[in-house]
Amino acid sequence: MSGMSDIVFLLLIFFMLTSTLIAPNALKLLFPQQGQTAITIRHIPIIELKSDGKVSLDGRIIAFENLEVLLINKLVGQEDPTVTFIIEGKATVRETVNVMNIAAKNNIKVVLKEKS
Repeated sequence: MSGMSDIVFLLLIFFMLTSTLIAPNALKLLFPQQGQTAITIRHIPIIELKSDGKVSLDGRIIAFENLEVLLINKLVGQEDPTVTFIIEGKATVRETVNVMNIAAKNNIKVVLKEKS
C-alpha cells in the first residue's frame, strides 16, 4: 500500500508540472485601469459583418479580400491601431474568426460589438 501511495503522489506531481506548461488559447482582454483619464480623439474604423456575409468598412461595403489592405491603409501611422468590429446576430463564426485573424496578424486591437 505504501508503494501505491508513492506512485499516486509522483503522478500527481507529474500532472501538476505538465499542466502548467500548457498555454491557453484565449483572447487577451484589456480593461481600463484606475486613473486612466487621458482622452485622445482619433478616428477608429468600423468593420461591420452583416448576417448575409457582406463586410463593410466605415459604412462602405467592400470585398472581404480587400479588407486587410484597406484597413492597413486607414490605420497607417497610428501608434495604437484599434478598430470597432460589429457583428450582426446571424453572421457565421468562420467569417468572424477570419476578420479577427486579420486584426491579430497586423497587431490591431479590436473592440467587439454585437448588433441585434
